[in-house]
Amino acid sequence: MTNRDNQSEMDGDGSASYASPIFVDDISRCYFYHTTDLPGLGTQQGEWDLRGQFSQYVGDVSFPGKRVLDIGCGSGFLSFSAEQAGASAVVSFDMDDARRQHWLPFHKKLVYSSPEEFYPQHNKWIERWRNAYWLSHRLKNSQAKVIYGDVYDIPLIAGRFDVVLVCSILEHLADPIRALASVAKVAASELIITTPMIDSDDRIARFEGDAARPDVDYVWWTYARGVYAHVLRMLGFEIQTISSGRYNFVLGNSLEERSTIVARRVD
Repeated sequence: MTNRDNQSEMDGDGSASYASPIFVDDISRCYFYHTTDLPGLGTQQGEWDLRGQFSQYVGDVSFPGKRVLDIGCGSGFLSFSAEQAGASAVVSFDMDDARRQHWLPFHKKLVYSSPEEFYPQHNKWIERWRNAYWLSHRLKNSQAKVIYGDVYDIPLIAGRFDVVLVCSILEHLADPIRALASVAKVAASELIITTPMIDSDDRIARFEGDAARPDVDYVWWTYARGVYAHVLRMLGFEIQTISSGRYNFVLGNSLEERSTIVARRVD
């Protein structure tokens, strides 16, 4: 099955455009971004292991009875965890095509020198993440729905959400503020941002690209706390809490610090 075989379709009531489920039973076709425990298949190792830390990772927000949107769902750990925490409905959102992902411009990398060759290859990789999501979805008896699209243009037809999770996404985007502006349109109450952060109230950012590290071509920016405070106010939100934690980065065999902002709509 190719990346384009799982196109979104309209619900019968026309209320939102949701993807048709993919039946996956071959775990070798899957790639897990987060470590997860699957009924009948045991523990599947991912790049990150957040098991036992989900609540901390999302700022200890309450989920029972709430409609939740998970931006950049990957293999689905946060979506399924929100369901297990009592969310009344969960929508998982991810890119619909590899061309949505932006990369730092290392001239010797295939994505720069020959994008027409790179993107079909990368779509095959994204397909493995999707397969992991849909395998987990089936084995966990999830009721979550999925939308594939463009993070810079979140479809308003999906409606508004009580909680929107934007976790470990913004640092991988060329234009995080534009993405936040898009996501905020569908956030009715709480917006949760988990990301690396500069501990400063100044409106500053650090460019993370390093010409000596072409292997790290997918991390763009780290913003200061002050940037988030001002951008969120522009969007009608006020920061309620900022917390931090250290999380198991399995791929790097390290504990990595991330900050979590809980912002609430006030306007």
